[in-house]
This record gives sequence, C-alpha cells and structure tokens, in this order.
Amino acid sequence: MTNLIELEDVTIGYENKGMLGPLNLAIEKGQFWGVLGPNGSGKSTLLKTVLGLLPAVSGSVKTSDSIVFGYVPQSEKFDPIFPVSVREIVSMGRYVRVRAGKNLSASDMEHITGSLEKTGTLHLKDRTFRSLSGGEKQRALLARAISGEPDVLVLDEPTASIDIKGEAQIMELVGNIRSDDGLTVLMVSHFLNTVTRYADRIILIDKDTGYFKAGGKPEVLTDHNLSTFFGLGAGSGII
Repeated sequence: MTNLIELEDVTIGYENKGMLGPLNLAIEKGQFWGVLGPNGSGKSTLLKTVLGLLPAVSGSVKTSDSIVFGYVPQSEKFDPIFPVSVREIVSMGRYVRVRAGKNLSASDMEHITGSLEKTGTLHLKDRTFRSLSGGEKQRALLARAISGEPDVLVLDEPTASIDIKGEAQIMELVGNIRSDDGLTVLMVSHFLNTVTRYADRIILIDKDTGYFKAGGKPEVLTDHNLSTFFGLGAGSGII
C-alpha cells in the first residue's frame, strides 16, 4: 500500500456499538494531521482505532507493513501511582524494537539517552515521573514515544495541561522532531489555533452531529465549515 494508514468505510465505537461512520481516511508519510472537535466528540476514539487499541465496529483499518507508532497520551491519564523514574518511563517506549524475552542492549540504551537529550529531559532522568510539572511530563512522554523510532507520532492533546509558554515549547519540539526524523504526525486537540499553526491537514469530527471532514487546510477550513463546526463568521482569518 502507498499510504501509511487507510480507513475504508470505518465505523468507530465501543463494544460493537457504532459511534460515527462510515469514515474514509488516507494518511501518507510525512504528513501532519490535526484532529479537532469538542470534548466527547470521538477524537480519542478515532485515534485509538487507528492505533489498533480499539477494533473498528465495521470497515477496514489498514497500515503499512511493520509500521511503528509512538503514542503520547495525555499526561494526566498516565498512571502516576508507581514511583518509576523518567528513564524507566522512556525505556518502556524502546521495547517496541526489542524481541520478546530480550533485554535492552547497549544500542537500545543509546537510543533512550538520545531521546532524553532530544526532548530536553536528560537532566530529569532520575526524577520520578509523578514529581514532574505538566510540561516536563509531556516532554518525558514524548521521549518515551520517540525512543522506539516510530514511523507515526500520535499525540493525544499534548498541550492540554500546560500554559501558553509551555504549549509553544512542546509544539516547537514536536515540529523539530518531525523535521529531523521525517515522522508522520497525528495530533488530537480542541485548540483550533494550535492545530492550524502546525498541521498541514485537518480532521473535523463530532459524533453528536455526525460531522466528519478530512483533508488539506484550505479544503477543510472553509468559511462554511468554520461557521458550521465552530460558529465562526466569514473572514475569521484562521488560514
């Protein structure tokens, strides 16, 4: 297949109960997709279906052979109970490249250290994850995701728990990693300005209204769609 990910007539949902569909989507290598919608709109459900964490209720989800995902969950949804260190958190992401039953090699440890350096978290490596600030947690989870050398970086509201300055820093870091490593990015958010600044392709989704639009920014963020989806008037200057 020429696309990294293809959804063909997919209905998303839980426990074989359809939430929204049929949906069609093709994601190519190197693209940056931003997924927008209100709380409870189905954004995370779509993301988890793409990742294979949730089965599609119907339709087909296809991925290229040997594809590797790097998943960055919302930091507040990452279980903070166990007193694991940042280095241990980042090491977890490397196991996608390690054969079952094998230990991390010296090469694996180099990738882990490199991921810590790239995300500016090397100095935090011995700190417990639960002791970090919101921005530091997101950087650590980003290091965890890229330590596995993914083809696709999947971000679930990566700036939801941090301030404006931290948001800009995280998004600049994501942009640099994408450029350096040639990654495809799929980012869920409910911040229109953040998504339109960094993504080159947009998905608008709202299960309550059955709304789903996907494509390039000029194609999706039309005055009509902005008015229908966000209640924004013509000439809003989003793109």
